[in-house]
Amino acid sequence: MTERVFEMLWDCEFCSAKKLLGKTHRYCPRCGAPQNPQKRYFPSDADKVEAKDHEYHGADKLCLACKTANSAKTKFCVACGGSMAEGKTVPLVSGGGAVGPAKEVLAEVDAREEARKSARRRLIAKVAAGCAGLVLLLLVVLAATSKEVELSVAGRLWEREIDIEAFRTVKESSWCDSMPVDSYDVSRSREVRSHDSVADGEDCRTVRRDRGDGTYSEEEECTTRYRDEPVYDDMCRYSVDRWARQRSEVARGALSEPPAWPEARLSRTGQCQGCEREGARKERYTVNLQGGGKTHSCAFAQDRWGSFAAGSRWKGRVNALTGLDCRKLEALK
Repeated sequence: MTERVFEMLWDCEFCSAKKLLGKTHRYCPRCGAPQNPQKRYFPSDADKVEAKDHEYHGADKLCLACKTANSAKTKFCVACGGSMAEGKTVPLVSGGGAVGPAKEVLAEVDAREEARKSARRRLIAKVAAGCAGLVLLLLVVLAATSKEVELSVAGRLWEREIDIEAFRTVKESSWCDSMPVDSYDVSRSREVRSHDSVADGEDCRTVRRDRGDGTYSEEEECTTRYRDEPVYDDMCRYSVDRWARQRSEVARGALSEPPAWPEARLSRTGQCQGCEREGARKERYTVNLQGGGKTHSCAFAQDRWGSFAAGSRWKGRVNALTGLDCRKLEALK
C-alpha cells in the first residue's frame, strides 16, 4: 500500500493553543512561540491533515544555542543564526498510539499501574518465599527430631507371582499404513491424523511513524492469517492373535514356610488359540517390626530379608516425617 503523509500536532506551552500543525505551524500562530518538537503528538482520525506535496529532508535538528527546531537541510538556525553543523536530531514520537495531550496522562496511568503490579508481584514473592521457608523449616525440624528405637521382628511375609499369558484374539487399531501384517477382520474409516497450516487471508493494521520533521507516515502492514486444515487418513480396526496376560498364579508364606514359586498350571501349551505360557515373574519380601508402641513394615531383597529371624532384635531411627528408616537397621546382640 502507498505510504501517506500527515501533519503531526503540537500544543503551545506558553499560550495553551491546541492542535497546532507540526509542519505548517513552526511558530505558534497565537503568541509566536517556537514549536517545541517534544510536544508533538499523533492526531486522532478526525484531526488528521494530509501533508500534500511535502518534500522530506530528514528529521529536524535542534540548534545547540537556542534549542529551536530547524529543518534538516538548514545550515544556519532560523531563530538565532547559529551554525547547525552540530545540531542534534529531535527525539521521535514512538508507538503511534496515544492521541493528543492524553499521551502524558496515559503514560502516568501506565506508570502507576505498572508500579501497582510490581508491588503486588513483590508481595506475592515475599509471601511465597515465607511459606516455602516455613515448609522447609518444618521438614528440617521433623527430620531432625528422629529418635532411636529398639525393634523386634514380629513377622516375615513373602509373595511370589507368575503371570500366565494366553494366545488369543485381541482387538486393536492403528493407522492403516502401520497395521500388523497378520491382522484380519479389518475395517477402515477416515479420521483426522494431523493438521496443515493453511493461509486464510490477512490481518492488517495501520502503522504510524513519526518522521521527525512535523509530519508522520501512515502505512498498512499486513500479516498472513492461518487456519488449521485437517488431514484425513485411513484408520484400521482389526483382530490379531497375540500373547496377553490372562491370569496369575500366586504363592504366599510367612516365617515357617520357605519361599517357593507357585506351580504354573497351563491348560495347554504350544502356539494355538487358547494355549498358555508363563509370563513375567514377581516377588516381594516384607518384614514386620514392632517397637515404640508401633508396627513398622519394611520391604527387602530376599537375601537381606532372610537375615531377619523371628524374634530377633534390631535398632533403627524413626522420625515423624518418614517413619522408620529401613535402610539403616542394625542387629542387636
